[in-house]
Amino acid sequence: MAATRVLDDILLNTGVLILYLGFVFLTFVALLLARWVKARGNIQIQAALLSPMGSLYTLTTAFLLSNVIFQFTNLRGALTQEVVTINKLGAVMSVLPADQRIEGRRLLYDYGESIARDEALTMRSGVRSEVTQESIDRLRDFLSTKDASPAKSIEVTPESVNYFRKASDFGFDLIDARERRLSLAAPQPFPVRLVLAIGVMYLALALLSFLVQSGAWTTLWVAIILLLSAPVPAVMLFVYSNPIASGLIDITSTLEAVLARSL
Repeated sequence: MAATRVLDDILLNTGVLILYLGFVFLTFVALLLARWVKARGNIQIQAALLSPMGSLYTLTTAFLLSNVIFQFTNLRGALTQEVVTINKLGAVMSVLPADQRIEGRRLLYDYGESIARDEALTMRSGVRSEVTQESIDRLRDFLSTKDASPAKSIEVTPESVNYFRKASDFGFDLIDARERRLSLAAPQPFPVRLVLAIGVMYLALALLSFLVQSGAWTTLWVAIILLLSAPVPAVMLFVYSNPIASGLIDITSTLEAVLARSL
């Protein structure tokens, strides 16, 4: 297990470079195969075949990408839900007496800050933060005591109506949102099979491209165009599979902005 985790960490940190080197190798293999085939006879292949082959490559990569992008969208939704719940719980606490309100919002602030400072880092390795767990436990303990109860003589306002139900629901919603975020953000292993499928399609497309072209200058530009465009779906597949580690979602900045604005 330790060796597997180390290998996954290496692939996660150098995945983009490995992918591009892999596509350079496939391009070189396709070029050698094309020259070998041409050296053994005049191959009559229509350039029009490039269009359906390119369309097939596009559809294949689009299908594979749709799955990881859907997961990425769900992760952003889970983070948004957690942020909204923090805001709601902070607003509900506004009906508490001053000392209790300050204590409740302090605990809520500590929870948000622990995510921004600690759990945002541990999530990169798929590990939940003990600091954040302790923070949310203290918050739940506070909400389960009389200290989280408003004064009996409180004036009836839109926020004070059904306070106990709201505070309880928002507290459980916060737990649910965190668990959903952690589940969706768990690092995915290097998608070897999916990248292999894209690689096979790319090899076929590159081989066909070199077979229908002639001349060193034309072949050079075909290779450059292939290397600039064709590896992009595989790179996106890798990046969107691990959006936290890849920096697509900046949890720290998001939470810090919410804490500064709302608490």
